[in-house]
Amino acid sequence: MKELTAIILAGGKGSRLGNLTKIKPKPLLKINNKKFLDYLIFDIARFGFKKIIIIAGYKGTQFSPYKNKIIFDCKIDLFIEKKINGTSGAIYKIKNKIKSDFFIFNGDTMFNFNYLDLLLLSKKKKGYKIYLSLRKEICKDLKRYNSYKFLNKKLISHEKKINKKVLISGGIAFCKKMAIKNLKKIGDFEECFKKKITGKVYDQKFIDIGTPDDFYSAPKFIKKNFPKRAIFFDRDGVLNKIKSGKYVINKNQFKWTKGAKEIIKFLNDNNYFVFIISNQAGIGKGFIKIEDYLGIEKKIKYDLLEIGAHIDKIYFCPYHENAIIKKYKKKSFLRKPNPGMIFKSFKDFQVVKKGSYFIGDSETDQIAAKRAGVKFLMFKTKNLFKFVKENIK
Repeated sequence: MKELTAIILAGGKGSRLGNLTKIKPKPLLKINNKKFLDYLIFDIARFGFKKIIIIAGYKGTQFSPYKNKIIFDCKIDLFIEKKINGTSGAIYKIKNKIKSDFFIFNGDTMFNFNYLDLLLLSKKKKGYKIYLSLRKEICKDLKRYNSYKFLNKKLISHEKKINKKVLISGGIAFCKKMAIKNLKKIGDFEECFKKKITGKVYDQKFIDIGTPDDFYSAPKFIKKNFPKRAIFFDRDGVLNKIKSGKYVINKNQFKWTKGAKEIIKFLNDNNYFVFIISNQAGIGKGFIKIEDYLGIEKKIKYDLLEIGAHIDKIYFCPYHENAIIKKYKKKSFLRKPNPGMIFKSFKDFQVVKKGSYFIGDSETDQIAAKRAGVKFLMFKTKNLFKFVKENIK
């Protein structure tokens, strides 16, 4: 698929929240001194999305500071509805902005699972237009959510019953571009696709800030679910095969280690941050052109996207004392065995050190991990998936 696009539906009035939303729309309410929408945007951007379109309605001008903002490499666009016509109507109004398959996120919910797994689901179950995230929950409100059940492996609408467990939409969906043709100018998005919709059940934690009780429980949810353990991978010799003393100088030379892609997907699915920490002095020494290095990064991201996986961020250090390119000729705290790149990840993300690991293949990696206060695993076998699963706790 082309670059990942996300649509955030943020147009609702939030009437169930009463006085809380008289001045501010739901997604802009603060949780732990930070807007709920900021948490959601950060979480979407770390999955490698390149574009987010916020559709605002109620008090829409308050979303204006987000227009053209960039988080990681993700650019934010904003569309403000003059009249609210339901979720289908909202997306219908921006259909000309949608150039490829896309994701939809509710602006007042957060579901702590690997979003890209829905992309993988679309490859396994072809012929559908919408792929929903689903969760099992005991019904407490007949009006609040759409509910479903699987009948002969097909997902169909299901009548809710109070205090009975049902499948409920998780507020996140992956949509094929052709779904745009089914949109109605007024109405609910999910109702447009009764025969072309499927989904998958996830058991990770979920929150919807649409009621006072849920809103006031959000600080605890954020504190518990936003910080995560991390796995730091050295690149050359761990994620890819390489001969000692050699440089990988272009994307064609990058060959995945057995089990590398699969273990990254496993870690994504189990709520770890995943980072690459790599010395790349070959750039400074003139062996690797920066555009070729970035081509390798692009290949890594594309290969992982094909299986519903991602790297949260790739950190690399092109600096070296003996570099021939002037701007890279210097000592750098980023260069391993210094822990600078790991420290940068601590600044960029809420990493929980306990239970985090650096997986490398050299003493340089081991020293960097020790200096950063992260446990180290020396990779010297052939199957990275098996190695990591057997050694992380």
